[in-house]
Amino acid sequence: MTKSVNLYLASGVSEGVGFWVVNFTEEADIFNSPGGKLLECYRKELFGLQGAIDVKEAINTTLDILSFDSRFDQYKLDSYNTGYSSEIPINIIEDIFDLWAYNYNNQILWKKYIGLLNLRKKIKTNNNYINIGLKGDTYKFAIKLEELMSYRPAYFSFRQGKVNNDLMW
Repeated sequence: MTKSVNLYLASGVSEGVGFWVVNFTEEADIFNSPGGKLLECYRKELFGLQGAIDVKEAINTTLDILSFDSRFDQYKLDSYNTGYSSEIPINIIEDIFDLWAYNYNNQILWKKYIGLLNLRKKIKTNNNYINIGLKGDTYKFAIKLEELMSYRPAYFSFRQGKVNNDLMW
């Protein structure tokens, strides 16, 4: 029998800077977990230990790709050792958490979804030609994953190196 743990999504503050964190703990109350600079819990799901490790890795990989792509597109998203930038909206973080947490139960599809994530990690940018060969649930998942990872700050002022004298046309 495997040990049960709580996989959670929480916000926290370290040195006056907000962050998002995805982690797991055996504690029923995540605020008692080690490194507790947490403010609020947004998601908490009960998993077996290996399931929590797998889902946490998938969520964190997705957030790493989102952060990398944002920096690649010259949008500034601060990165922290503790977690992910609080500039990423809660609805994006929650949707990524839910996407991976709820798809873990079907191990056949899970392996396909992890394969898509690993491929996306290697390619580094959105290439729609990958989706051409997909169909069914895998296609729907790939579209949803790309939609979530395509988040960019709404305001152009967040863009690094923006020239103030942009042409109007």
